Amino acid sequence: MFALIAAAWAAWTAAGVHKIERDRDIKADEDKLKAQAGGVAAWSAVHVGSDGSALAYGVVVNNGSTSPIFDVVLEAQDVRGQLRPLNLRLLPPGEYFVESHKDRSGWALADHTGALAGFTRPITRKENWCVTRLVFRDAQNNLWSRTNAGLLERANQAGI
Repeated sequence: MFALIAAAWAAWTAAGVHKIERDRDIKADEDKLKAQAGGVAAWSAVHVGSDGSALAYGVVVNNGSTSPIFDVVLEAQDVRGQLRPLNLRLLPPGEYFVESHKDRSGWALADHTGALAGFTRPITRKENWCVTRLVFRDAQNNLWSRTNAGLLERANQAGI
């Protein structure tokens, strides 16, 4: 009888340990999957000259990972309302400023922030002046979406 109780207790303990290990493995897989995507973000910004004057308004797109991201679609709004989506086929690692234009395309080319004269300042106090959505593919071809609240989640092709 004692052997039966001990065997049942051992089985119950083993099942608990197995669940803990399985949960840990799932979490590690999720963390690994999000490793590149977690370093990607965007925000509204102003390019400020060395004299303190505003030179241009736009967005900063930051790829803080060590690999390029692909098929970037950024949706933003400013005081004029919703802007045209910014579409980038590829974004190398680094931080880039993209000026908002009133012309047909809506956006200038991306400039590395380190190459700008002056600096970029994030626009942090205007609720209606923000990046509303950022969608991209990581180097493993996983599709991601970051909301205006900063939430990073897996996206599906239909959601683009």
